[in-house]
Amino acid sequence: ARDQPGQRSEHLAAVADPEREAVLAPEPGLEYPARTRIEEDRLCPALLFGPPPLSKARLIVDVRQNPLSPQCVAVLVTSHDRQNTKAVIGKLSHYGKYSYLEFSNGRNTEKRIHPVQSGLRFVLEELPKGGATSPLASFSQIVDQLAGAQVVYVGETHTSFADHLLQLRIIEALYKKNPLLAIGMEMFPAGSQPALDRYILGDGQMDEGSFLKESDYYNVWRYDYRFFRDILNFAKARKIPVVGLNLDRQIVSEVFRSGGTDGLSPEVQASLPKDRDLAMDGYAERLSQMHDIHVQGNHGSGRSSGFLQAQALWDESMAKNITDFLTGRPDHHMVVLAGTQHTRKDSGIPPRVARQLPVRQASVLNLYNNSNPDDLGRIADYFFLAAGQDLEEIPKIGVVLDAGNSDGKSFLKISEISPHGKAAVAGLATGDIIQKINGMEVRDMADLRIAMLDTKKGEHIAVKIVRKINDEHRDMEFQVELTMPPIARTEP
Repeated sequence: ARDQPGQRSEHLAAVADPEREAVLAPEPGLEYPARTRIEEDRLCPALLFGPPPLSKARLIVDVRQNPLSPQCVAVLVTSHDRQNTKAVIGKLSHYGKYSYLEFSNGRNTEKRIHPVQSGLRFVLEELPKGGATSPLASFSQIVDQLAGAQVVYVGETHTSFADHLLQLRIIEALYKKNPLLAIGMEMFPAGSQPALDRYILGDGQMDEGSFLKESDYYNVWRYDYRFFRDILNFAKARKIPVVGLNLDRQIVSEVFRSGGTDGLSPEVQASLPKDRDLAMDGYAERLSQMHDIHVQGNHGSGRSSGFLQAQALWDESMAKNITDFLTGRPDHHMVVLAGTQHTRKDSGIPPRVARQLPVRQASVLNLYNNSNPDDLGRIADYFFLAAGQDLEEIPKIGVVLDAGNSDGKSFLKISEISPHGKAAVAGLATGDIIQKINGMEVRDMADLRIAMLDTKKGEHIAVKIVRKINDEHRDMEFQVELTMPPIARTEP
């Protein structure tokens, strides 16, 4: 049960198992029905279902599917006072077929049955979708419409250069129409904001390499920085605020791994959004499928319930950071760059922002790299067919590196020489410790990626190493030609 805004309510909650036996459970134990007495401050339905519905009714009974255990249902009771609860509780058995009830002064004022599917359904054939070409609009016509929204989401496939180029073009076009623009980025957590502000809005003293290190980009995001370089350079040249929207990766990973937020420190728990809606239509089902893909791809081994809660925290945190920025700067517009699942207008970030702030929003999708979604009208307001050239891959030195640490100093040691590269020909050997690349000090993988950022295939780079010879450490430097590893072929 939960409080109405500004009201103190009686706390009553139950979870029903498939046999419809009412049972009680602590947070996050809505996943496992248990005959456990709950303490008033331990159960918070807002962590699963978001805030209660806005209504003048004195008591609301809402029967919902439990997003953490879809085979169970949760009964949410929102009451203003104990008197209303006592007046209604004995009558509930007369309303067994209804899934939503409102009462005032002990009398029923509204009753609804949520639509459900019954029976077994099998898709025998998927018929193709189509549409008339007459409504297709030019880029400038769509931008004119986007300019009327205060928040514009441009979804992406993270490794699609076409998507990132489209993001840049939309930002450029919207900035021309209204320079009071900000860019919200999933790629940076809120903890990177000081580095973002210094690099984008500062006096120009911070260089790109220092920014990538201070923002911890290669540990937080890890995708090729060149996808976003032109966007950040555009913002830097015009002092456009760039807002880190994401949650710290360690928090998301811990919730995924442990299956809930109980393992987080009280300080971290207090900083998380209090309202988290996991019960949006299709949200849990979609994330369950994504969880299976993550597990099969060895991207994590946490429970499905932990993945669902982690993703909801991700979406809710980004929505909160957008809301906080626009509340402080109501004259600004924002372009949000995030993965296509986060920019969905039906269950991603947009409805969570709308719950907190009454702003006009629009969601954009590039279909060229996102196949043909069946529910396009549900997930986006506008689409583009934007093709783009592939981003040329960064070449390789041709070595395998192990990270180490000695006396508090990190280093990279060559553990293997690739037969496909030119490292051996140049003179590098296993056991060598990398010191510098083209004069830049290299201590960890982030340093290495920064040093290699603008290199090209066939280019020769200076690799300075330390090699142990007869118990003596010698500094040596080699010129190494960069190569591209061969693409693995699949046998027929």
